[in-house]
Amino acid sequence: MSLKDIYRNACEKWKCKPNSGLLAQLENPDQTSLIYSNNYCGSEHGFTCLLAVIEGNPHLKVIDLSSNFLTTENVHALVETLIRHPACTSLKLNNNRLYIDAGKDLLRLARLNRRIIEIETEDEKTKNNNKIPPKIYQQIQRELQHNRVSQAG
Repeated sequence: MSLKDIYRNACEKWKCKPNSGLLAQLENPDQTSLIYSNNYCGSEHGFTCLLAVIEGNPHLKVIDLSSNFLTTENVHALVETLIRHPACTSLKLNNNRLYIDAGKDLLRLARLNRRIIEIETEDEKTKNNNKIPPKIYQQIQRELQHNRVSQAG
C-alpha cells in the first residue's frame, strides 16, 4: 500500500479531510524525509492520520513538524510511534509550545530509540514558543550525544 493510500485510509477512518500539502509529499514510497513544518495537522484525528504515514514508512529518517501547534498529547503519541520506528534519526519540533511533559516524552524517546541522534526543539534563527525546562533539555542533549557516540563506535 502506498503512503498516499495509508494516509487517505486513515483520513477516511477518522473522518478527516486529507491535507493537500501532505498528500503532495507522499509520492515516493522510499521517502526518507517528511518536512511538514509551518502547517496544521487539524484536529486530534488529523494528527493520528499523520502518525499512520510515519508508522507506514520504514525508510523515514528525518521528520520536521516545526510550527504545527502540536500539543503535549500529540508529542506523546509521536514518541510512542517513534520509539518503535526502524529508521528515524532526526526530529524537529521547533515553535510548538512544548512544555515539561513533552520534554519528558522526548527524553524517553532519546533513551529508548538509540537511532535518534537529533531532537531539535530550539532554533536560534526563529522565534520559539517551546518552554522545555533547561534541565530536561540538557538531559535530552546528553542522551542524543550518547546515541551519536554509540553509532559512531
